[in-house]
This record gives sequence, structure tokens and C-alpha cells, in this order.
Amino acid sequence: MQVSRETTPTAPPSYGRPYLIFFCELDGKGWLDLLGRSSLLSDLVSYGYGVALALRDLTPDLVSVVRTLNSAGIQVVAWLQLPQSEGSWFHLQNYPQAIERYRSFHVWSRDNGLIFHAVGIDIEPPSSELDRIQRWGLSDMARRLWIAPENVLFAAARAAYTDLIGEIHHDGYEVHAYQLPILADDRRAGTTLIQRAFDIVGLPADVEVLMCYSSLPIDALRNDIGGALIASYGSSADSIGVGAISGSVADSSADDLPPLSGDALERDLLLAARYTDVIYVFSLEGCVERGLLPRIGQINWEAEPVTSRWKRLSVGAIRALILVTLLISRFGGGLVAWLGWGLFVIMLARKARIALRHRRTS
Repeated sequence: MQVSRETTPTAPPSYGRPYLIFFCELDGKGWLDLLGRSSLLSDLVSYGYGVALALRDLTPDLVSVVRTLNSAGIQVVAWLQLPQSEGSWFHLQNYPQAIERYRSFHVWSRDNGLIFHAVGIDIEPPSSELDRIQRWGLSDMARRLWIAPENVLFAAARAAYTDLIGEIHHDGYEVHAYQLPILADDRRAGTTLIQRAFDIVGLPADVEVLMCYSSLPIDALRNDIGGALIASYGSSADSIGVGAISGSVADSSADDLPPLSGDALERDLLLAARYTDVIYVFSLEGCVERGLLPRIGQINWEAEPVTSRWKRLSVGAIRALILVTLLISRFGGGLVAWLGWGLFVIMLARKARIALRHRRTS
């Protein structure tokens, strides 16, 4: 029996509509104003979107907002934050405040009968360090990596955050961790050097969200890295954060990022949907101000995103350099030792060969 070499053409992969969760940094009063002057609530319901609500000040207005969202059947994530004067997000240096912040939130939520689908923990370097990091040269970076193993806070902070996640689970919440994508490089190399150097920590969360914003203040790239971070890190992510589409809120955590165009946001959403079915979008208020919610709701999720090849290759090259650096830091001491033993064996063999040759000639 002859077997035909003809095969049925493989159908293109089918991508379902992902679940979108929108970050929102508005306070309670800002939320009430937005709900009162737009079709936001009906849009959230009709498109099935979720909301990650920034919780800095636990006010009566926020109670009203969460109750309204709960009544409409909209899933709400408690995006825990510190007051802006204390740096907003969490890191190695402020884990006691993170624990206290969660416990205050839990009491507030329970006493007011509020429903949250998950608790979001935002891990970023201390704000006091970010300005210095942006001015670093290669020598500054090398020095920071050199002294990173001496970060004495790392072990205690990691244990404390791990215990906190256990407490959050015990209280009945999922945990979503918002992380810098470079954490995946640390994990790939089997090190904690990046975490120690930048005062961040990987968490055993239910959903790890890698924040792969394409918006970067780099004129040479037209302020858009073209989805290259998503394409590079997507396979390592439980969920992906895209943006930024900032609103006019004065204390926005992304107010230094140039806003993406609607086309670029759609491209990043399509690209992220190739890797995950849960996508975070920054931010809700920005998308509402620019009228993007209906456009997002009408995306053809089978469409092919157009990305820049050279930007993807550039990110890949940088990640390769990071990996080599991390591997050297991990195995460097052992590698030097083995090279030393190898050199000793070579020298010993050379001396034995010379001695044997001398014996034969004599």
C-alpha cells in the first residue's frame, strides 16, 4: 500500500478572547466622577472586563465604588499600594509595611462586606533608587551587581513575603504579583542576583504578571519598543501587563512614560494573547479618556500582530548578555577552580613527557 506524501495543510492556531483586567489608579472620588459621566460601568459589564483597583487610602468613597462594581458582577482585584509619600509599591526594604497594608485592607474589606477576586502585590525597586538607576553607567551597574550578594535583607524579606502570601490564601484570596520581566532572567539562570541588586523579590503567587510595557521614553525608538518585551518574555509569563495608556491623574505611577497609540496597544494585546489568556492593561482611566474601550472590545483576536524584527533581536541580544553575566556570577568561582586544576594537569603531563623524553635519550 502506497502512503501519500500529501498532507492536509495545518490550520493557523486559534486564539480565544483573553480576559482583560484594567489597572486603575483613581481614588474613590475620581472613580465616582468617572462612573457618573461615562458609560464605563456598562462597558465593563458588556465586554466582561475586570478591574485592578489601586488601594492607597481606604475611604468611604472607595467602599461605594467597590460595592457598585460588586453589584454589577465585575471582578475586582485589590491592587495594594502604600501612600505615594511612602513609595507606593513593595520591595525588600518595606516588607513590614506590606504586611501591615494587607492586614488593614483585609479588615476594611471584611467590615464593609466587599468582594475581591484577588490581591495584587506590586514589586518594584524603591522609588529612591529609580532615579539613580536611570543615571547608571556600565561601571555603576557592575558595582551594583558585585555587591548584590551582600544584600542582607533578601532572605528575611523573601521569607516574610512568602508567609504573607500564605496568609492571603488562608483568607480566601488569589495572589497576583506584578513583576519586572527581568525577574525571568534571574530565574532562568538559577540565581537571585538581579533580585538582590534591585531590591525586588520573586513571589510564589497564583498569577505572576510580567509588566512588558512597550512604552519607553526613548526618542530613537519613537517611544515604542514595538512589543519586543512581550515577544521575548511572553513564554515565561502566567500573565502579561501591557501599556502604558496613562490617564490625567497627577500621581500616576506611569506619568513618565509616553502613551502608546491605539494601534500600538492593539498590537501588544494581540501579541500578548499568543502567550496568555489573562492580560493586564494600564490604565483604565487612560483608555476611557481616549475612547479605547469600544475599540479593544472589537479586536479580532485571530489577527496577526505586526512587530519589529530588529527590536526583537535587540531585546534578545540584551537578554543573552544578561544570561551570560548571571551564569558567570553563579559558576564563576567553580569555573576558575576547574580551570586551575586543568592547568595543573596540563603542566604535570608536560613535565612527565619531558622527563620521559629525557630518560629515553639518556
